[in-house]
Amino acid sequence: MALTETIAKEIQPTVKVADESFGINDTQLCTLSIEIDELRFRFCAVQDDNRQCRWLEDYASDTFLNKGELLEKLKQITVEHPFLGADSWKSISVAVNTNAFTLVPAPLFRKEYAAEYLHLVLGRTVQPEDRVMHHYLAQVDAYNVFTIPSEWSEWLMGQYPFQTIEFCHLTSPLITGALASHKEYNEPRILSACFEEEYVTLLFSEGGKLLFCNRFRYSNAQELTYLILFTLNQLNYQPENVKMYLYGEITPYADTYTELARFIPHLNFGQNPGALRYTADFEDIPGHRYFGLLNTCLMPRQ
Repeated sequence: MALTETIAKEIQPTVKVADESFGINDTQLCTLSIEIDELRFRFCAVQDDNRQCRWLEDYASDTFLNKGELLEKLKQITVEHPFLGADSWKSISVAVNTNAFTLVPAPLFRKEYAAEYLHLVLGRTVQPEDRVMHHYLAQVDAYNVFTIPSEWSEWLMGQYPFQTIEFCHLTSPLITGALASHKEYNEPRILSACFEEEYVTLLFSEGGKLLFCNRFRYSNAQELTYLILFTLNQLNYQPENVKMYLYGEITPYADTYTELARFIPHLNFGQNPGALRYTADFEDIPGHRYFGLLNTCLMPRQ
């Protein structure tokens, strides 16, 4: 059986929140935001004039897909979807989640050295099949330098040839959301944690300023808790003096939550960004789950 046939049979969104009145003619009023990594593909449509999220879909794979397999899956989803492949979107933003990223202060950034910045972080040169990109993040006056598989970026630009796609690393919308949280939650110090399968992105901010951002791999709840406590210790803060907000793939019943609750007294689940409006159907999904994707809609256009 051909790869595309095998993948096609598996494609169904695991989560769908839809304004059923939405159609292809509405795309010209909306920003299409996409989040993509090796296990997940998510997108949402936000109407620009009133900032209402009118559509969200989440596709997840139970098994690891290589870059080629994931690309075939994305192509199939787009071909079969009633409006995802439309060429009339008002704007398009894509957040990629890869291990290779680094923040470089704007005064030190030089475009021609972008690959060298990643070399320092990775301890090796960037793979030939990966493309180096950068995105300016005004909130921290820094460039987020990252890689994306070349075949992903080439397919996306080929899929939407008449539109400029804004590419960024997922940490950029996470930073945007984390800094906005100070105003939304009225907290001076916030540790934001965005969970994936086997990974967590930690962001520590104080007074609306980012002090720490990194992505860690962990194998169990105890290792995760150690990473978080060690990070706080390196920042010279005690857990009781920090509010921690959880996002992404975590529930109150997870071992990771139970273990964290033993050591972090002020543990909270985050909410959807307050800068967006939501249909009634959004009440059926956890407010913390799509923090990265929804904040991608709020990224300033460059």
